[in-house]
Amino acid sequence: MNEATESLHFSDAYAVLAQQLGSAQTQVVCALAAPCAKPLFDLLLGCRRRGLALTLVVPGATEDIAPGMAWERLQAAGATLHWLAATAPRLHTSVCVVDGALVLSGELARLGPVPEPHTAGVLLQSNSALAALCGQGLGALLVAYAQAQDPAPHVQTQGAAYPHSDALMAFDDPSQWAADWHTGLLEAHALALQADIAEMHRTLNAFDHAQDASIGSLLRQCMDAKRQHLQQLHAKTGSEASRAQAQEAQDSFARYTQAQDAKPAAPSALDPQAQAQLKQLYRKLAMRLHPDRVDEHDKPEAQALFQRLQTSYENNDFAALQTLQEQVLNAPGTAPGKSALRSHSKRSPARHAAALKDRLAQQQQERAAIVRSATWQTLSRQSNWAVWFAQQASYLRAELDRYAQALASSTAQPTSPSPTKPTSASTPPSTAQPAAAHAP
Repeated sequence: MNEATESLHFSDAYAVLAQQLGSAQTQVVCALAAPCAKPLFDLLLGCRRRGLALTLVVPGATEDIAPGMAWERLQAAGATLHWLAATAPRLHTSVCVVDGALVLSGELARLGPVPEPHTAGVLLQSNSALAALCGQGLGALLVAYAQAQDPAPHVQTQGAAYPHSDALMAFDDPSQWAADWHTGLLEAHALALQADIAEMHRTLNAFDHAQDASIGSLLRQCMDAKRQHLQQLHAKTGSEASRAQAQEAQDSFARYTQAQDAKPAAPSALDPQAQAQLKQLYRKLAMRLHPDRVDEHDKPEAQALFQRLQTSYENNDFAALQTLQEQVLNAPGTAPGKSALRSHSKRSPARHAAALKDRLAQQQQERAAIVRSATWQTLSRQSNWAVWFAQQASYLRAELDRYAQALASSTAQPTSPSPTKPTSASTPPSTAQPAAAHAP
């Protein structure tokens, strides 16, 4: 049996979904948590036209019956379509099981060829055991909540039974329903998204250190020259506008210098094999230490340990991750870290699912903020860092020459006493922004 794998997709989410459905061999089971967009509908119709066994589970609320989707076309093509009763609990995430081996979950119903700028992504898991659990859970959901006019469910999961008592939990409010298989999908998605965000921070950290090593000294010189030039300009004109500009340059230089001086040493570089081991250990610890996996009174401890995990990972500190692993796994029951290993079994699946949905929303916002940042925009456009730094170095040298000429001219023909040289230093001048603005 192939080893279970997973991957999280964003800009290529629709392409991945289309590729997986297009290469399906026998069956596709799809359950929607939201109104279906036409791109997904067309992919599913294509599966049926190729002769695949297609089973759909669709929310039965009126707003989820989109007239333009023409669901009867799927039924006429031989697909098995199940409408959930209006009283049925809503799924927290859409899920698609392909050939009883692959599970895609996330915002499947909204996907299209043009990626949305803000998304939590689509998680692809190659895991036949998980696929079987999803099939069983959906079968049990249909037994309990399929509309009366639907025939008996025919979700194909290699002959597995659908015991209602094993897959569903009764809640007074059906909207709060959640089953273990469903919360498992949300949890896997949250952990994968957290790992993706951590990797983005690690990339930003690496870029920041590489920029410091390449053009940090030149940038500092340019900022220093700018503040001196603006202070001399203020001494010459005495205007309020020149004073404000000089003060801004001085404050910026001070902040930049203090931040650079306080930075830790650059993390050691890792070869591809070491990086793979680092990621594997990070994911293993993240599954154990994530604050969403512990009871409420254990959250402060788990959050502190999780922050240590994040910092160590971003700094390529493999030794620190190993130390954290030993602390968590080998500590006695009362030691820090041990409580973080306790599962969330004391919480109802519904409460756990609600916490996971909140966490996914927060992570989505965090990732979107990174994508919008100037540094990430630079990284997305410029894959060759050396070329980028060379371009910025050329620009900064030109700026430095310009300020030097202005300072020399002012010194040669002084019109007022020279200002006292400031003792502190700053952020890049507006004219030298290209390099400094991209510092994470």
